[in-house]
Amino acid sequence: MPRNLRDLVTVSPPTFDRTSFAGVDRELGAAHAPFDRAWLMERFDEGLQIRMLPPPASGIVLFQPGRLCWRPIDGLDDAVVVHDLRVHPGEGARKAADRLWHGVEDFARFYGFSTVLAIVGEEEGLISPEFAPRRRWMAVDEGPGAARLTARILQGPIPLPHFPRDWKARIARLGFRPAVQTTGESVALEARADALCERAARSGLQVRRERLGRPEEAQARAVSPAAAFSVLGGGQRIGGAEMSDTAILEAWKAQRPS
Repeated sequence: MPRNLRDLVTVSPPTFDRTSFAGVDRELGAAHAPFDRAWLMERFDEGLQIRMLPPPASGIVLFQPGRLCWRPIDGLDDAVVVHDLRVHPGEGARKAADRLWHGVEDFARFYGFSTVLAIVGEEEGLISPEFAPRRRWMAVDEGPGAARLTARILQGPIPLPHFPRDWKARIARLGFRPAVQTTGESVALEARADALCERAARSGLQVRRERLGRPEEAQARAVSPAAAFSVLGGGQRIGGAEMSDTAILEAWKAQRPS
Protein backbone atom coordinates (compact mmCIF):
# COMPACT_ATOMS: atom_id res chain seq x y z
CA MET A 1 0.00 0.00 0.00
CA PRO A 2 1.40 3.46 -0.89
CA ARG A 3 2.93 5.47 1.93
CA ASN A 4 0.37 8.31 1.73
CA LEU A 5 -2.43 5.83 2.43
CA ARG A 6 -0.53 4.15 5.28
CA ASP A 7 -0.14 7.55 6.91
CA LEU A 8 -3.92 8.08 7.01
CA VAL A 9 -6.56 6.53 9.27
CA THR A 10 -9.05 4.31 7.43
CA VAL A 11 -12.66 4.51 8.62
CA SER A 12 -14.82 1.46 7.87
CA PRO A 13 -18.03 -0.02 9.33
CA PRO A 14 -16.18 -2.20 11.89
CA THR A 15 -14.01 0.71 13.04
CA PHE A 16 -16.45 3.59 12.59
CA ASP A 17 -17.42 3.98 16.24
CA ARG A 18 -13.85 3.42 17.45
CA THR A 19 -12.47 6.32 15.44
CA SER A 20 -12.99 10.01 16.06
CA PHE A 21 -14.70 10.50 12.69
CA ALA A 22 -18.09 11.61 14.05
CA GLY A 23 -16.50 14.16 16.36
CA VAL A 24 -14.14 15.51 13.69
CA ASP A 25 -17.03 15.70 11.21
CA ARG A 26 -18.92 17.94 13.67
CA GLU A 27 -15.83 19.88 14.70
CA LEU A 28 -14.80 20.83 11.17
CA GLY A 29 -18.25 22.28 10.58
CA ALA A 30 -20.21 22.87 7.39
CA ALA A 31 -23.86 23.32 6.55
CA HIS A 32 -23.83 19.84 5.01
CA ALA A 33 -22.32 18.28 8.15
CA PRO A 34 -22.44 16.17 10.15
CA PHE A 35 -23.14 13.28 7.80
CA ASP A 36 -26.00 10.95 8.61
CA ARG A 37 -24.53 7.77 10.10
CA ALA A 38 -27.10 5.48 8.48
CA TRP A 39 -26.50 7.16 5.11
CA LEU A 40 -22.76 6.55 5.43
CA MET A 41 -23.26 2.90 6.36
CA GLU A 42 -25.31 2.36 3.20
CA ARG A 43 -22.62 4.08 1.16
CA PHE A 44 -19.92 1.75 2.49
CA ASP A 45 -21.79 -1.02 0.67
CA GLU A 46 -21.34 1.05 -2.51
CA GLY A 47 -17.60 1.39 -2.08
CA LEU A 48 -17.37 4.56 0.00
CA GLN A 49 -13.89 5.21 1.34
CA ILE A 50 -13.18 7.49 4.31
CA ARG A 51 -9.71 8.56 5.37
CA MET A 52 -8.72 10.82 8.27
CA LEU A 53 -5.56 12.57 9.29
CA PRO A 54 -4.12 10.88 12.39
CA PRO A 55 -4.64 12.80 15.64
CA PRO A 56 -3.94 15.45 16.72
CA ALA A 57 -4.48 16.73 13.15
CA SER A 58 -8.11 17.21 12.03
CA GLY A 59 -9.04 16.39 8.47
CA ILE A 60 -11.33 14.02 6.59
CA VAL A 61 -11.88 12.96 3.01
CA LEU A 62 -14.72 10.86 1.57
CA PHE A 63 -14.50 9.38 -1.92
CA GLN A 64 -16.29 6.81 -4.06
CA PRO A 65 -16.05 4.95 -7.35
CA GLY A 66 -17.37 7.30 -10.03
CA ARG A 67 -20.32 5.19 -11.11
CA LEU A 68 -21.62 5.29 -7.53
CA CYS A 69 -20.88 8.93 -6.70
CA TRP A 70 -23.55 11.30 -5.41
CA ARG A 71 -22.77 14.29 -7.59
CA PRO A 72 -24.03 14.98 -11.14
CA ILE A 73 -21.08 14.26 -13.41
CA ASP A 74 -21.03 12.58 -16.83
CA GLY A 75 -18.22 10.35 -18.03
CA LEU A 76 -17.46 8.64 -14.74
CA ASP A 77 -16.09 5.36 -16.05
CA ASP A 78 -12.88 4.37 -14.31
CA ALA A 79 -12.88 7.43 -12.02
CA VAL A 80 -12.79 8.08 -8.28
CA VAL A 81 -14.86 11.05 -7.12
CA VAL A 82 -14.06 12.99 -3.95
CA HIS A 83 -17.34 13.60 -2.17
CA ASP A 84 -16.05 15.80 0.65
CA LEU A 85 -12.72 17.05 1.97
CA ARG A 86 -12.34 19.28 5.02
CA VAL A 87 -9.44 20.18 7.29
CA HIS A 88 -9.07 22.40 10.31
CA PRO A 89 -8.44 25.96 9.08
CA GLY A 90 -5.38 27.93 10.04
CA GLU A 91 -1.67 27.34 9.94
CA GLY A 92 -0.85 24.02 8.33
CA ALA A 93 -4.28 23.62 6.72
CA ARG A 94 -2.92 23.65 3.19
CA LYS A 95 -0.36 20.96 3.95
CA ALA A 96 -3.03 18.90 5.72
CA ALA A 97 -5.33 19.10 2.70
CA ASP A 98 -2.49 18.07 0.40
CA ARG A 99 -1.93 14.94 2.51
CA LEU A 100 -5.55 13.93 1.98
CA TRP A 101 -5.45 14.65 -1.76
CA HIS A 102 -2.28 12.59 -2.13
CA GLY A 103 -3.95 9.75 -0.23
CA VAL A 104 -6.90 9.69 -2.64
CA GLU A 105 -4.59 9.81 -5.64
CA ASP A 106 -2.56 6.91 -4.29
CA PHE A 107 -5.72 4.87 -3.69
CA ALA A 108 -6.91 5.49 -7.25
CA ARG A 109 -3.51 4.68 -8.72
CA PHE A 110 -3.10 1.52 -6.62
CA TYR A 111 -6.47 0.14 -7.75
CA GLY A 112 -6.04 1.06 -11.40
CA PHE A 113 -8.42 4.01 -11.74
CA SER A 114 -7.59 6.47 -14.50
CA THR A 115 -8.90 9.68 -12.94
CA VAL A 116 -9.66 11.42 -9.65
CA LEU A 117 -12.44 14.02 -9.78
CA ALA A 118 -13.65 16.70 -7.39
CA ILE A 119 -16.12 19.58 -7.61
CA VAL A 120 -14.74 22.80 -6.20
CA GLY A 121 -16.88 25.81 -5.33
CA GLU A 122 -18.24 28.12 -2.67
CA GLU A 123 -21.60 26.38 -2.30
CA GLU A 124 -22.22 23.96 0.55
CA GLY A 125 -21.60 20.36 -0.51
CA LEU A 126 -18.62 21.29 -2.68
CA ILE A 127 -14.90 21.28 -1.92
CA SER A 128 -13.86 24.69 -0.62
CA PRO A 129 -11.52 26.56 -2.99
CA GLU A 130 -9.33 27.14 0.06
CA PHE A 131 -8.52 23.43 0.14
CA ALA A 132 -8.74 22.67 -3.60
CA PRO A 133 -6.17 20.27 -5.07
CA ARG A 134 -3.13 21.86 -6.67
CA ARG A 135 -0.27 20.23 -8.53
CA ARG A 136 -1.12 18.23 -11.66
CA TRP A 137 -4.86 18.89 -11.31
CA MET A 138 -6.78 20.80 -13.96
CA ALA A 139 -10.24 22.30 -14.38
CA VAL A 140 -12.15 20.36 -17.03
CA ASP A 141 -15.61 21.98 -16.85
CA GLU A 142 -17.61 24.71 -15.16
CA GLY A 143 -21.18 24.38 -13.95
CA PRO A 144 -23.92 26.50 -12.35
CA GLY A 145 -22.87 28.70 -9.48
CA ALA A 146 -19.26 28.79 -10.71
CA ALA A 147 -18.73 25.18 -9.63
CA ARG A 148 -15.55 23.78 -11.17
CA LEU A 149 -15.06 20.15 -12.07
CA THR A 150 -11.39 19.41 -11.48
CA ALA A 151 -9.50 16.29 -12.51
CA ARG A 152 -6.25 14.52 -11.87
CA ILE A 153 -5.53 12.30 -14.86
CA LEU A 154 -3.49 9.31 -13.71
CA GLN A 155 -3.43 7.39 -16.98
CA GLY A 156 -4.79 8.07 -20.42
CA PRO A 157 -5.70 9.15 -22.93
CA ILE A 158 -9.33 9.26 -21.76
CA PRO A 159 -12.42 11.30 -22.66
CA LEU A 160 -12.65 14.13 -20.15
CA PRO A 161 -15.58 13.93 -17.69
CA HIS A 162 -17.96 16.88 -17.66
CA PHE A 163 -21.05 18.29 -16.03
CA PRO A 164 -24.48 17.40 -17.45
CA ARG A 165 -25.88 19.66 -20.15
CA ASP A 166 -29.53 19.33 -19.14
CA TRP A 167 -29.75 21.55 -16.05
CA LYS A 168 -32.86 23.36 -17.36
CA ALA A 169 -34.63 20.08 -18.09
CA ARG A 170 -33.86 18.78 -14.60
CA ILE A 171 -35.36 21.90 -13.06
CA ALA A 172 -38.38 21.81 -15.37
CA ARG A 173 -39.13 18.24 -14.28
CA LEU A 174 -39.84 19.53 -10.77
CA GLY A 175 -42.38 22.05 -12.07
CA PHE A 176 -43.05 25.67 -11.13
CA ARG A 177 -44.25 25.27 -7.57
CA PRO A 178 -41.85 25.51 -4.60
CA ALA A 179 -39.59 22.50 -4.16
CA VAL A 180 -36.67 21.30 -2.06
CA GLN A 181 -34.31 18.64 -3.35
CA THR A 182 -31.84 16.86 -1.05
CA THR A 183 -29.69 13.74 -1.05
CA GLY A 184 -30.24 12.53 2.51
CA GLU A 185 -26.54 12.72 3.36
CA SER A 186 -26.80 15.53 5.91
CA VAL A 187 -28.66 15.38 9.21
CA ALA A 188 -28.84 19.17 9.40
CA LEU A 189 -29.99 19.75 5.82
CA GLU A 190 -32.66 17.05 5.96
CA ALA A 191 -34.07 18.56 9.16
CA ARG A 192 -33.92 22.02 7.63
CA ALA A 193 -35.76 20.91 4.50
CA ASP A 194 -38.51 19.28 6.54
CA ALA A 195 -38.89 22.39 8.72
CA LEU A 196 -39.05 24.64 5.65
CA CYS A 197 -41.84 22.55 4.17
CA GLU A 198 -43.77 22.72 7.44
CA ARG A 199 -43.35 26.51 7.72
CA ALA A 200 -44.40 26.98 4.11
CA ALA A 201 -47.50 24.82 4.65
CA ARG A 202 -48.56 27.03 7.55
CA SER A 203 -48.36 29.96 5.13
CA GLY A 204 -50.55 28.19 2.61
CA LEU A 205 -47.69 27.07 0.35
CA GLN A 206 -47.38 23.46 -0.73
CA VAL A 207 -43.76 22.50 -1.26
CA ARG A 208 -42.61 19.54 -3.28
CA ARG A 209 -40.07 17.55 -1.28
CA GLU A 210 -37.69 15.37 -3.29
CA ARG A 211 -35.05 13.26 -1.62
CA LEU A 212 -32.69 11.53 -4.02
CA GLY A 213 -32.27 8.02 -2.68
CA ARG A 214 -29.65 6.38 -4.90
CA PRO A 215 -26.41 7.52 -6.53
CA GLU A 216 -27.82 7.09 -10.02
CA GLU A 217 -30.70 9.40 -9.08
CA ALA A 218 -28.28 12.05 -7.86
CA GLN A 219 -26.29 11.78 -11.08
CA ALA A 220 -29.36 11.93 -13.31
CA ARG A 221 -31.67 14.32 -11.43
CA ALA A 222 -29.71 16.65 -9.13
CA VAL A 223 -30.36 20.24 -10.22
CA SER A 224 -27.02 21.56 -8.94
CA PRO A 225 -23.43 20.29 -8.84
CA ALA A 226 -23.59 20.55 -5.03
CA ALA A 227 -26.68 18.26 -4.97
CA ALA A 228 -27.00 18.10 -1.17
CA PHE A 229 -29.58 20.91 -0.85
CA SER A 230 -31.38 22.84 -3.58
CA VAL A 231 -34.35 25.20 -3.34
CA LEU A 232 -36.53 25.70 -6.40
CA GLY A 233 -39.52 27.77 -7.40
CA GLY A 234 -41.02 29.42 -10.44
CA GLY A 235 -39.22 27.03 -12.75
CA GLN A 236 -35.73 27.91 -11.53
CA ARG A 237 -33.23 27.02 -8.85
CA ILE A 238 -33.44 29.79 -6.26
CA GLY A 239 -30.39 28.77 -4.28
CA GLY A 240 -28.91 26.35 -1.80
CA ALA A 241 -27.91 26.05 1.83
CA GLU A 242 -26.34 29.50 1.79
CA MET A 243 -29.83 31.10 1.76
CA SER A 244 -31.56 31.80 5.06
CA ASP A 245 -34.92 30.19 5.75
CA THR A 246 -36.53 33.64 5.77
CA ALA A 247 -35.10 34.47 2.35
CA ILE A 248 -36.31 31.15 0.94
CA LEU A 249 -39.85 31.61 2.28
CA GLU A 250 -39.99 35.18 0.97
CA ALA A 251 -38.86 34.02 -2.46
CA TRP A 252 -41.55 31.33 -2.51
CA LYS A 253 -44.25 33.76 -1.38
CA ALA A 254 -43.22 36.29 -4.04
CA GLN A 255 -43.88 33.66 -6.70
CA ARG A 256 -47.35 32.81 -5.38
CA PRO A 257 -50.08 33.84 -7.85
CA SER A 258 -51.94 36.92 -6.64
